[in-house]
Amino acid sequence: MAVTIGALEATDYAVIVIAAFFALAVVVVSILVLNLFRVVSSLKELVEGVTQETVPLIHEVGNTVKGVNHEIERVDSIMASAQNVAQNASTISETVKLAVTNPLVKALAFAAGARRATKKFKED
Repeated sequence: MAVTIGALEATDYAVIVIAAFFALAVVVVSILVLNLFRVVSSLKELVEGVTQETVPLIHEVGNTVKGVNHEIERVDSIMASAQNVAQNASTISETVKLAVTNPLVKALAFAAGARRATKKFKED
């Protein structure tokens, strides 16, 4: 047996309360979905903006790296040339040392021998 209040029964009121609760839940979920949609839209715009700015930067970095690699190759060739020059200078220095040292030693030995010989001749 159902309790009636006025023209409606208690189960009718329970159904109305449950329906109102679900209607309120639908409104809350709709608001949450709308806010989520706004956040997703903002995120999409942000990602598009970042993409538009970073893609040209990545191309510029690539060009810069290519330029740096070219300069490094030039520096390597300059260093190889400098190494060849240093090697040639070392070779020339060694050659000059050998060319000058032997005659100089011989000349000094001759001068020392001549000095001794003159001393010997003067003493006699």
